[in-house]
Amino acid sequence: MSKSEGGKRDGTFKRRDMLKAFAVAPAALIPLGTGVAAEQKTSGTAVAPSAFQQKDGHLLPVRLDGNYFSRGGHRFIPVGANWVPAKAAMEWPYEWDPKSIEADFARMRELGINTIRLDLVWAWFEPRPDDFNPEAFRRFDFLISLAHRYHIYLHPILLVGGEVGEAYWDVSYRNGRDPQSDPYMLRLETGFAAEFARRYGNETAILAWDLTDEPPFWITDQTTDSMAINWTRLLAGAIRRHDSLHPLVVGTSMQDVGRGPFRPDNLRDDVDFFSVHPYSIYAPGLFPDPMLSVRGSYCAAFETVLSGSAGRPVMVQEIGASSAQYDPESIARYLRANLYSALGAGANGFLIWCYTDAAPRQFHMVPYLRSPHETQFGLTTWDGKLRPAAKMLEDFEKTVGRLDLAGIAPAPAEAGIIVPNEWSKPYGDDSRFGLRGPEIVPYTSTDEGGSVAGQKLPDFSEDNLWLTGSWLSSFILARQAGLKAGFPREYSDWQNYPVLLLPSPLTGTNRFLVHVHTDFWEKAREYVENGGVLYASLCGDTAIPEMESLFGARLMDHAPVNNVQLKVVNTWGSLNRGDVFDYSASAGNSRHWAATLSVRGGTVIAVDQDGRPALVANRLGKGKTLLCAYPVESYLASLPAAFEKAENTWRVYQAFREWAGVSPRFWTNQPSAEAVSLDAQDHGYVVVVNHSSKPQPVVVNSTLHLKSIRRIMPDGERPISLNGPQWHLDLQPYDAAVFGWK
Repeated sequence: MSKSEGGKRDGTFKRRDMLKAFAVAPAALIPLGTGVAAEQKTSGTAVAPSAFQQKDGHLLPVRLDGNYFSRGGHRFIPVGANWVPAKAAMEWPYEWDPKSIEADFARMRELGINTIRLDLVWAWFEPRPDDFNPEAFRRFDFLISLAHRYHIYLHPILLVGGEVGEAYWDVSYRNGRDPQSDPYMLRLETGFAAEFARRYGNETAILAWDLTDEPPFWITDQTTDSMAINWTRLLAGAIRRHDSLHPLVVGTSMQDVGRGPFRPDNLRDDVDFFSVHPYSIYAPGLFPDPMLSVRGSYCAAFETVLSGSAGRPVMVQEIGASSAQYDPESIARYLRANLYSALGAGANGFLIWCYTDAAPRQFHMVPYLRSPHETQFGLTTWDGKLRPAAKMLEDFEKTVGRLDLAGIAPAPAEAGIIVPNEWSKPYGDDSRFGLRGPEIVPYTSTDEGGSVAGQKLPDFSEDNLWLTGSWLSSFILARQAGLKAGFPREYSDWQNYPVLLLPSPLTGTNRFLVHVHTDFWEKAREYVENGGVLYASLCGDTAIPEMESLFGARLMDHAPVNNVQLKVVNTWGSLNRGDVFDYSASAGNSRHWAATLSVRGGTVIAVDQDGRPALVANRLGKGKTLLCAYPVESYLASLPAAFEKAENTWRVYQAFREWAGVSPRFWTNQPSAEAVSLDAQDHGYVVVVNHSSKPQPVVVNSTLHLKSIRRIMPDGERPISLNGPQWHLDLQPYDAAVFGWK
């Protein structure tokens, strides 16, 4: 929720006098802590019965069923927004206006919203340590009554960290203590979570508990992996003592691509699903592009797959952009492409940031006073006018609401992009070091840091950006070539993927965070010998033991380069002799240097501008390898708006897919149009997304023996004519379509 262009926060927002909260006259309240909220007469118009409701009018309880949420035995997709009222904003518990709040619920219901995420403002519920405010719980009960009445599930955030701009919503009794490591704070936080679980453990209007918003809290920059794991484990345990119904999540924002301590691999054992907040507009290092761009339109899918590959379902819990910075129509297109692409990637819920703009009165108060961009993230203006994104979201909700998700799962990926163990493991975990028994001489890493009390931990941000930028390039190139990519961890079952992709720096040596372990290459050789197909790109940092037998080439040296051109000299798959691929490199950056190769049994497919081997294909046992002497994925990662240019690297990936003999269930004739499926045994759905700024005539191809295709639309379904195993459609820029197949 904290969309700050500056990243970490430098200070906190000192709240108004807490006593003001108790001076507000109670209005439209219902009895305290009823569990399932008591029936409440409200002033709104009658709401038609919903498939979400039980016979008594209460919402059906929600559970996780495989990848998706389920209520009443039927899977569904939560679609909605984060709720921060226009006039009161984060002061809504104190500036209590039940009529205005109910009007919000009524309007959100009209827009098709079925779920909202909201903050519980710790200081309001527990103004003093261990002293809970009964008025706060009564007002929360009122929200629950509205949830039942308007058929909108609540996704509460228990402990608010960063929320809106540079604000951190503190408690008066923290007194400088670290909220994620101090024993006193941990006791209070777990007690707070347990109190909600005790009161609302059976409340069916609650979709899931979100332990906190966007940790680590910006009030501290000392959170370690162990602190994040311990904090999550303690709060999850406190809730589970009283509540076995509601799924748990930690509302993380880009902790995956940023390799933060709350990254998915660290949380996996203690939460039921992951969240992503894919704000490409606030990550210019990873997304050096306009908001509406090819790379930006893949952000939600990329984070969904990267997090989901750690082993839990994924919700797109926040996404959006400000109309104070971007054209509202462009925002709607940006959201449409991201939501549908993430749907195809397997995301199980979609919540926009946020429901409404801030009212002008908020411009005079922090945090909006300091964060002008935060004022206009709404689906509606502050006075209720719909922005284009509202219509987009309504159509999206109606479309996904028509999907029968029984037996459906995201299609398995054909290509695995390896996640190094050093990236995914908790900091300080040495279980893979290979040492045996009590060591006379302890092993201490000079790079990892923290081995001496008070020693500063290393800053891995530059290395992490190097890795994630290359991952993102490879992910997009794979999709453009018709390959669905996943992110298997280094010590997982990646051997089951038909194809492996190891773009530089995964093949490197000097910075341990970003490359695979040395013994990975022994497993890779066995994988290829047994029929696997492996692609790797290199740079001046590369070191691969026994490389010659695997790739049919060996390293001789490395060379600084500026302008790079790869020229095909042997026809290979869909690559023709004379095809060229041009890149800009930085001779001053060794990560951009070429690896000079001596070919020892492989076949040269392309040479560089100096006639040196640039692409080398090889066969080993039943499998195949392709080696690129240049870090082409890193070149694209560092080039602003790279995919908006006449970029054709996807053709190398496509030829590689063809050479590997991999035929996806669905693919298109346009690199800008991805097709990805959600499958059951003999039926499913295929999501087609145009990631470009131009209209595209798209031909969708399939390897299946299709009996029928129908297009799923907000207002119904329409049969589509098949031409053998393919069909045609036209997609506008950043548009999408969903088809059901049998």
